[in-house]
Amino acid sequence: MAKLMIVARVLNWMLLLVFFVAIAGFISFANAYGFFLAAVTAAIAWFCYKHNRWGYFAAAAWALACYQLAKQGYEFQSIKRHVMMVGFILVPIAIFLHETLGKAAAKSAQNDGNNDNRDSKMPD
Repeated sequence: MAKLMIVARVLNWMLLLVFFVAIAGFISFANAYGFFLAAVTAAIAWFCYKHNRWGYFAAAAWALACYQLAKQGYEFQSIKRHVMMVGFILVPIAIFLHETLGKAAAKSAQNDGNNDNRDSKMPD
């Protein structure tokens, strides 16, 4: 189990590195669209840094969106092939990290520690 966590941590840092490179690339657009994309990417990177399950889910969606933008020729003209390869690779990595590092948002109803089975709305 420890080896799996080491692999997950390394992949998480690689994912964050891709996000930081993407943020720098989006800022280099030097327009409102680029700054918006950089802000969205930074928010996703922050949630992945905090090991939030929704952050990893958003990372997979972000990678798929970048893949589609490059594939259809809307963005990334000079680095189209590289963006498509990285986007294709990041989707399963983000799903793997979602399952291994992502923190559960809420406890299940069975493990809430409340042993009182009485409901005030039910008759005695």
